[in-house]
Amino acid sequence: MKKLIIGAIVLGSALLAQDAKEIMERNGCFACHGMTMKKKAPAFACIGKRNIRFEGANAKAVIMNSIKNGSHGKYPRCSGSVMPPYKNLSFTELSLIAEYILDHANECKGHGPMHGMGMRRGMR
Repeated sequence: MKKLIIGAIVLGSALLAQDAKEIMERNGCFACHGMTMKKKAPAFACIGKRNIRFEGANAKAVIMNSIKNGSHGKYPRCSGSVMPPYKNLSFTELSLIAEYILDHANECKGHGPMHGMGMRRGMR
């Protein structure tokens, strides 16, 4: 029974990640963001790392807000890029994406502003 419950949890997590990735692909997120490396915009893993560091328990809500309402200027080396708002996404979709980003925070490959750590001053 214990193995069945653990298996269900693992399978459930994999399905949520698959759903999040599909939503992100469908909305063109990977055109600007890489998973672990910066493109036109910061890597998703580094966005997760930065938000965990500076936002703590509010990290998920901050990421969801940035996706829904757009953002600009959080990452100095990406200051030329603007995150457009995605008001078409449901609360559930925003939540899945934010969880997916946070789940990959440990994969951030760099340090410093370009890689999601802000300017080491608690930048908001």
